[in-house]
Amino acid sequence: MKGIAREMAMRRHHASTTAEVVSFSAGALVGAGLALLYAPKTGHEMREKVSDVTDSAIAKMKGYTAEAQEKFSRNLERGREFAEERVSSLSSEGEEVKEQYH
Repeated sequence: MKGIAREMAMRRHHASTTAEVVSFSAGALVGAGLALLYAPKTGHEMREKVSDVTDSAIAKMKGYTAEAQEKFSRNLERGREFAEERVSSLSSEGEEVKEQYH
């Protein structure tokens, strides 16, 4: 059981790290957008720049989100496989012990 708890703790840490990376990236993109808003440019240049940055930010966030979802799904599947292996192993061990005493 300690192994399972440790594995689950590691998975929570990994998910937390992924969330931190996505949050940091979103903050960096917002900061870049604000820097552009305060830069001295004409109205037309500013609208083009904001539009470009917004489109880029949206594309990056979609990519980060897809990557985070993929990693989460992959780790969830690995966790399922690990749990199934442990259940199977414990079940086999239980059967062996049961046979020894019968």
